[in-house]
Amino acid sequence: MVFKGRIIGILLVIANSFIWILHQFYQHHERGCFVFEISFSILSLPLFWWLGRCFDYYKMTTKELKTSNERFQTIFEKAGIGISLIDGTGKPIVVNPKLQEFLGYSEEELKHMTFSEFSNPEDSKVNFELLTQLINREIDSYQLEKRYIRKDGITVWGHVTSSLFPNQDGDLSYVIGMVIDITDRKIAEKKLLEVNQKLEYLSNIDGLTGIANRRYFDKHLLQEWEKAKSYATPLSLIMFDIDYFKKFNDTYGHLVGDACLKSIAEILNQMMEMTKCFPARYGGEEFAIILPGTTIKKANQIAEQVRTTVEGLLLPHALSDVFPYVTISVGLASLIPNSQTSPEYLIANADSALYDAKMAGRNRICYRPVNKEFLNLSSH
Repeated sequence: MVFKGRIIGILLVIANSFIWILHQFYQHHERGCFVFEISFSILSLPLFWWLGRCFDYYKMTTKELKTSNERFQTIFEKAGIGISLIDGTGKPIVVNPKLQEFLGYSEEELKHMTFSEFSNPEDSKVNFELLTQLINREIDSYQLEKRYIRKDGITVWGHVTSSLFPNQDGDLSYVIGMVIDITDRKIAEKKLLEVNQKLEYLSNIDGLTGIANRRYFDKHLLQEWEKAKSYATPLSLIMFDIDYFKKFNDTYGHLVGDACLKSIAEILNQMMEMTKCFPARYGGEEFAIILPGTTIKKANQIAEQVRTTVEGLLLPHALSDVFPYVTISVGLASLIPNSQTSPEYLIANADSALYDAKMAGRNRICYRPVNKEFLNLSSH
């Protein structure tokens, strides 16, 4: 009852006055009406009313505080996220059941640990720096995603939100930390990333030969072009195709033709492991090799190595007009990129040199310097 204290106060005044009057009446019957006692009782009513009001307010405040504490305790214990109060050293003071379940430790165990003891070492440094800034009041709160090491050794992910929890004087008492379990999300993100990386890989790789496709070649050439232009370094390009490959396919069939392409791609893969070259299947039976930071002299050596290695496979080619085995014709281009040239210009030069090699009899390497006649660098 809201007015319980005030009603009790009034009743006390009335009861006290009545008893007092009766007492005075029997003790001092000659005084008559006891004007003084009655006046005092009437005047004391506001005082007792005020005292009763204070009592009512105290009881109401106490009840509300108790209800609030019970409500907070229920929320703290039943919350679907981990909650803890930690001191300035990172040691938990109070830990709710959800956080205990998340970490696999009991509250008593956690009270004797610091957060760094159950955090991934790679994340602890960042977390401690943010906690220090928070304690020094450089920031009001912080959020981060970090890894925790459970008691059973399993790594889990949590989204952490921490803020100051001051005492009544406004001084720092604790830091309140809330942790949401995001392990499932992180696992899903990792799987999605792996799928996207695989799709990206597949979109860049030629399905037959396993080396870069034309799309990836164009992308990589542009990257190397910009890099070479920035550092004023040479960029060379080798383009080659298999001599009389249509006749080869017609004679031995497409399965054998595919095997031939794979064998040549394997040679290029081995070269890529030994050098900084970037091989790609440019289209059909045509291949390309990007050579960053490579002069024409070095590019010619690499081209000759490719040519002789392919020839050394001794893949029969009965209808070839130049050799009874599979051979290639090679075109070279090399320049230092600048604002007046483009990747397409480099490709055009290499392609023109490849055409020159075919016109000169095939199974050879040709290089056409800018604005000059082609050079027949090798012929066999």
